[in-house]
Amino acid sequence: MRKTILLVLLWAISLMGQGIKAEINLEAENLDDIPRQAVHMLASDISYYIENTQWSFDDLPTDFVIQATIYLDGFTESGNQKIYNAKAFWANGDDQKYFDKSWQFVFNQGDALTRTSQFNSLSSFIDYWVYLILGGDLDTWSEFGGSQLYTKAQEVARMGTNDAYSLGWKDRLEDIEKLNRNQNYRKMKFAYYEAIDLWDTGNKKEALVPLEAFISNLEVSIKRQDSRIFTQNFLNAKYQELGDFLYEVGEISFLRRLMRVDDDHREHYEEILVDW
Repeated sequence: MRKTILLVLLWAISLMGQGIKAEINLEAENLDDIPRQAVHMLASDISYYIENTQWSFDDLPTDFVIQATIYLDGFTESGNQKIYNAKAFWANGDDQKYFDKSWQFVFNQGDALTRTSQFNSLSSFIDYWVYLILGGDLDTWSEFGGSQLYTKAQEVARMGTNDAYSLGWKDRLEDIEKLNRNQNYRKMKFAYYEAIDLWDTGNKKEALVPLEAFISNLEVSIKRQDSRIFTQNFLNAKYQELGDFLYEVGEISFLRRLMRVDDDHREHYEEILVDW
C-alpha cells in the first residue's frame, strides 16, 4: 500500500512538472501615470493565469512556452469602464510568430483574471492566443493533434465578433480558420518531427517516408496564399536545422526540392551542397 501511494505521488509530481511557461512583457510607456500604474501588475497576472489554467482535456506531452509582448497604445474612460487600446506580439519561442495589430479591452485596477464561459475582452483574448499556439505545438506531436484547441480558439473568436469590444476579432477568426483548414501546412509540421524522431531512434529507412511527406506538403503549403506566411515562419525558424538534417540523411534530391521552394534561404542550402 505504501509503495502504491508513493508511485501515485511521484506520478502527480511528474504531471506538475509538465505544463506551460509564460513569458509576458507589458509596454505601457505611451500611457499617462494613472492608467499605467493601474496595469503595473498585469504582465505577472497574465503569466499566472496562463501557467495555472488547464488548457487541454489531456495532459500536455511536454513543457511548452507562450511568449507575448503587449503594447498599450491608448486609454479612455466610459462611465466606470477603463478601456485600453493595444497590440501584441505572440510566439512560442520557435516557429510560431504572430502580430496582433488591434485589440481593445476593459480593465480596472484590482480586477482578477478568471476563466469564464462568457466572453471577456481581456481573458478571452489570452485564451484565444494560448489555444492557437498550443494547438500549433500539439500538431507536431500527432497529426492534427491541435484540432481540439483550434476549435476552442474559433469559438472564442466567434464570440468576440459579437462583443461590444470586437476590435480585431473578425481578423482573429479568419486567422484561426486558415490554420485549422490548412491540412498541408499541418501535415508538414508533424511529418518533419516524425522524420527526425524516427531518424534519431535508429529507424533511418522508416524516416524517409515522413520526410517525403514533409517535402511534398511543404511544396504545396508554401504556394498557398492562406498558409504561405505560416510556412515561411516555420522555415525561418528551422532552415538551419533542416539543412543539417537533410545533409545527415544524405538524400540530395530532398535538398534540391527544398531549395526550389525556399528561396529566402537558398544561400545556406547552397553552402551545404558545396560540402555534399
